[in-house]
Amino acid sequence: MKNRIKSRIKNRLKNHLAITISDVSGSKHFFLKTTAKRNLIIASVVVLVIVLTSFSANVFQSSSIALLAFEQENLSQELVRFDSVVANLNQIADNHRQQVANINKELVEIEKFSGVNPDDLAFSLEQRIKLIGNFYNAKEEKYAEIGSRVRQIEKVVGLSEKNSSQEESDLASRVDLASLTASQERILHDSIPNGYPLERHVITSHFGMRKHPLTKVKSFHNGVDLRAKTSQKVFATADGFISNADYSDINGKRIVVLHNFGFETRYSHLKEMLVSAGDVIRRGDLMGYSGNTGRISAPHLHYEIRHLGKPIDPLQFLEWEFGAHEIFTQVRGIKWPSLISLINKQITHQTLQLSQLDRTLLVK
Repeated sequence: MKNRIKSRIKNRLKNHLAITISDVSGSKHFFLKTTAKRNLIIASVVVLVIVLTSFSANVFQSSSIALLAFEQENLSQELVRFDSVVANLNQIADNHRQQVANINKELVEIEKFSGVNPDDLAFSLEQRIKLIGNFYNAKEEKYAEIGSRVRQIEKVVGLSEKNSSQEESDLASRVDLASLTASQERILHDSIPNGYPLERHVITSHFGMRKHPLTKVKSFHNGVDLRAKTSQKVFATADGFISNADYSDINGKRIVVLHNFGFETRYSHLKEMLVSAGDVIRRGDLMGYSGNTGRISAPHLHYEIRHLGKPIDPLQFLEWEFGAHEIFTQVRGIKWPSLISLINKQITHQTLQLSQLDRTLLVK
């Protein structure tokens, strides 16, 4: 009888899943049918699939975030490069505006001497070239007329012992330097250092003998010291090209610029240099920023002017304004008449080029 009951129970439990839970109170048995077992397995598989899917989604999301961060970094670098290009374009535009302003000043001077309004010729290149050529020719004729009058006066007062070649070479020294044309003034001011290299200018140490602020020994000061805080803009005082942009223990970061007619300028103790050797610059171009590099006691700009390698006092050149001619008598050691004679030859050469261009345009 017992065997028969066990056999029935065994047959009933054959298609069931037994789950036993034990604790301190004892064990409990739970029986699940085979269908429930299958459902449990399916549920487990579904849960596993969900977990794997979620993990894959997280991995993909992390990868996407990393890719976006990389693209953002690239865009940031592109933006920096774009800003640099825009800054360069703005600098070029500023240079062009300065050139246009200089041309306008030149046209105003031409108007004063010729009596013709340049605005009337703004849209005619041929007429503008004719006007400038005629203006220079007229000035050259006027200069020759003044020279002839000077020679006549010298004959009357008995000063004509010199031969004709000497008279021609000394003619410029006898003509009033105050009669410079606007073109000569412009060439002088663009080619010879003038004005201050800083927007704000206070001289703290002058040219000549002085007691060095660090060594306390008297020595010759080859330039002037201009008061300047760190990172003030430093500008070129004349057209030229960069001869040196170097560093030394005494001068710190220094820029040397060579100009026309044997002039040279030096800018020392800079914090940063924006030019390098061989660069061509124009008057007013930004070259760097003031600082306190080298052997100095406080930030400032050391500024020198040299002519044919010899240091000269920059003071009169710093104060030299367009149209003022006191510098020709105050600064000695420079052969101003010979220099102006050379400029006249340049203007004559430019006039011939303009005349040839004028004839070419007329033929066309």
